[in-house]
Amino acid sequence: MPSETELFSQLAGEIRIATDNLNAGECLEDDLPTASDLARRLNYRLETVKKKLRILKEEGLIQPVTVTPKRYRFNYWALKSLDEEHVLYSLFCEPESPYFIENNHYK
Repeated sequence: MPSETELFSQLAGEIRIATDNLNAGECLEDDLPTASDLARRLNYRLETVKKKLRILKEEGLIQPVTVTPKRYRFNYWALKSLDEEHVLYSLFCEPESPYFIENNHYK
């Protein structure tokens, strides 16, 4: 079983890649992932994925862009507002982290 850190990074990574593809015009909003898409693709239980997505959403890192089904896109702006004490900050915002997300989208 992967660690919580790996799960957060995989979920955020999948949503981030889909968001980048959408922004580049390589896919449509309907191609953004849903919780069930992510659970299937990453081989996790749907309930586990939904719990982690809720945390990512509460921190503003992802946002639903459709209602039914909920499709998620990554919010690069939210990286700037993460509290330095939050576990997601050390995961995504510190350059030494293997899951560091380079935030060169909005400088």
